[in-house]
Amino acid sequence: MNDYKDFVIHYRFQGEPRYFNHHGNPLCESEALHFATLHAGVGAVEGHICAGPVKLALLCAEGLGVTQVRWKRT
Repeated sequence: MNDYKDFVIHYRFQGEPRYFNHHGNPLCESEALHFATLHAGVGAVEGHICAGPVKLALLCAEGLGVTQVRWKRT
């Protein structure tokens, strides 16, 4: 049995609001950053950055133009 849930992830890319739906395991902040950068098409916050301090993942995402990432279960 899986624990998949439906989420909507909102973020800004270069100041423009964007959002998308995600179906998967419950999210943490670094995972939401990872999926938002993928959705924006600018790369990914992953690997040691995603597993490290959230502040580092936030800085990486901001450097790619992705800010104000938030998510909620739908």
